[in-house]
Amino acid sequence: MAYFVLVVTLLIWSGSFLAARWARESLSVSEALAARFVPVLLSGLLLIAWRWKSVRRLPRAAWGKIVWMGILSVPVYNFFFFIALKEVSSGTAALIIATNPVFTALLAAPLLGEPFGKRRGAGLLLGLAGVFIVIHFGAGDSLAVHYWRSALILLLAPLSWAGYTIIGKQLPQDCNRIDASLVQLVLGSAPLALFFTPALVHTLAAHPLALWSSLYLGLLCTLFGFAAWLWALGRLSATQTAAFVFLNPPLANLWAWLMGETTLTPVYLLGAALLLCGVGLIVFGRKR
Repeated sequence: MAYFVLVVTLLIWSGSFLAARWARESLSVSEALAARFVPVLLSGLLLIAWRWKSVRRLPRAAWGKIVWMGILSVPVYNFFFFIALKEVSSGTAALIIATNPVFTALLAAPLLGEPFGKRRGAGLLLGLAGVFIVIHFGAGDSLAVHYWRSALILLLAPLSWAGYTIIGKQLPQDCNRIDASLVQLVLGSAPLALFFTPALVHTLAAHPLALWSSLYLGLLCTLFGFAAWLWALGRLSATQTAAFVFLNPPLANLWAWLMGETTLTPVYLLGAALLLCGVGLIVFGRKR
């Protein structure tokens, strides 16, 4: 069930690259952050009020971790994400975000005591090779010089998400992860409401694509996606969970193909096969 939930989550998240690019065509970074997370803030507050009896039972030991998770996953991650998506294409962005399992596995070894091992090391290398083939050759998306500044900025996003994953894995066993997800999203989204101005409302009304992209990013990618990720993280290791990020590049390019923005090629399909083999080496144990 955890694998199934993660696959559904990645299907949704893989569309975030196109949605973010569409939102950034009409919105500044601060406007894009507000447009994405004000709906999350309002929905989160309503859900917390509905689940208040459960939320109030969150263990005290979890609150410090929840605050840090809110900071890393909302303002920090998305600041780098929206800055870079103005210039970096969805395919290249998917490649860079797919480095998250590398950061997570490297951090999980010393901080969580999760074994890295030769099998997982081979899986990471194979997955990254597949990702590179999918983006650089299969999708015809070369890493041009003008991408490097934004690409390096975007690299900080998966690093912050790796920190979020490690902290999330350390939540107490008796901590309800749905409640923790709602609280951390509200805490992380609250400061971004300062950027929600009347001018932004007019901009969203004048650009329906930016409006719907922001709602997709906020309600599906964030409100549902974060809760699903944290729920699965309570049932799998941090490295296993992070490995599913490798599904982002082929799925992101599939969305781009459906929207007529790229063409699937045999090389692309080869890269996708290598990528999935890498995921298999990381996720499934020797017996399986």
